[in-house]
Amino acid sequence: MKILILTTYYPPDTAIAAVRPYMFAKYLSQLGHSVTVLRSGEINKRCDGFFEPLPGVRVISYLGESSPAERYQRGEWDGVPFEQESRVAFLPKWIRTPAVNFYHFCTRERDVAHRLERRLDCHEKQKAALDALKDQGFDIVFSTVGEFENAFAGQYAAKLFSCPLIQDFRDPVATDALQSKKAYAYLKKVQNDAIRQADACTAVSNGVLQGICADVSAKKTLVVYNGYEPSDTEAESATPKEGTLSFCYTGQIYVGQQDFSPLLRAIAHLHASGKISLDKIRIHFAGKNYDHLYQLAERYGVADVLVDHGYVSRKEAAKIQAESDVYVVLSWNTKSKQGVLTGKFYEGIRAKKLILSMVAGDVPHSELDLINKKYNYGFCYENCRENEQFTALCDYLEALYREKISTGKLAYTPDPALETDFRYDMLSRKLEALCLQLLEEK
Repeated sequence: MKILILTTYYPPDTAIAAVRPYMFAKYLSQLGHSVTVLRSGEINKRCDGFFEPLPGVRVISYLGESSPAERYQRGEWDGVPFEQESRVAFLPKWIRTPAVNFYHFCTRERDVAHRLERRLDCHEKQKAALDALKDQGFDIVFSTVGEFENAFAGQYAAKLFSCPLIQDFRDPVATDALQSKKAYAYLKKVQNDAIRQADACTAVSNGVLQGICADVSAKKTLVVYNGYEPSDTEAESATPKEGTLSFCYTGQIYVGQQDFSPLLRAIAHLHASGKISLDKIRIHFAGKNYDHLYQLAERYGVADVLVDHGYVSRKEAAKIQAESDVYVVLSWNTKSKQGVLTGKFYEGIRAKKLILSMVAGDVPHSELDLINKKYNYGFCYENCRENEQFTALCDYLEALYREKISTGKLAYTPDPALETDFRYDMLSRKLEALCLQLLEEK
């Protein structure tokens, strides 16, 4: 098959939205298909060399030779996006944070309008790049959202090349919690039109798929999760320290959306009950917002269990994960945002660790809860089910503590399918099967 992948973000950009199209391009190419990627050439996050160019995959930047991605690959730019210092940086944080929030609230309509204008301008450049490929022909278009211009570009490309379209959703296009009413109504129409016009719709979770199809029926739907690749060998050789039950969290904490407090409160409760000793508990943290975590731990009297590793490289993070017993995943599940599976969940699978997921929000039976019931990856705690789950969480942690202290390690027996079903090579085969099915039906 000749497959065209449309995406905004793509390596060397290391934004999380760049990973999914890159991995599908990699493995679909390895399966013998001809893959062309039309990316924007924008850089959302810094370039750190993690992604290598894929042999046999043609990559085109619709923003042209002067785009940041092209300049980085020619060695003309260091790959670090320019960040302008805030004009209120001189203010103390307790004043600066509410001041910035108030400013963004007042300028929200203007900022949203500018963003929409920017994405529509990008789409015009997309169309010009697609027109230049008109004589080459493709069998399948896979357009991933991301940024909403790909909803337009997928339809344009499918008509241009007279081929089936798979419209992929990493996130909903329309999110009423983040957009003005006017922008939400516009993007909701864009989203619904994209679903109607696509031959098939894929999404990163059941929650995302159900959310985008709530008001419109798709011809064909399929959940194709994000995934992971196997661990680095140097991380696999590391083992947790005996005599201590250790947890790890590597990454940013989104304050207001994610909540670390259930684990801290459970540790405090078990310590107060004499069931565990704090000097045999460690929570390793690597990333941003350590101050927030420390303040939470201080509130529950367990700050001494924290170990701050600061901001570390990907390899160093993998080593911290391998040297811990339990991998902590934070997420949320609300009426406006369901099916959230952060990249940390897939890292936990890759690390082959017990996963403790903690889900904030007001809607029970999250995607993480459903996946745990199917694969038994560890324990899923949902804040909205506190009355029934907090005691169970404490019992679970006490059992882990006793096992680790008495045997020196933790047994981990998830469903073997957990490791294979979320690997990108297997997910790419699932996507390949959908492509072949669409071609047969055509």
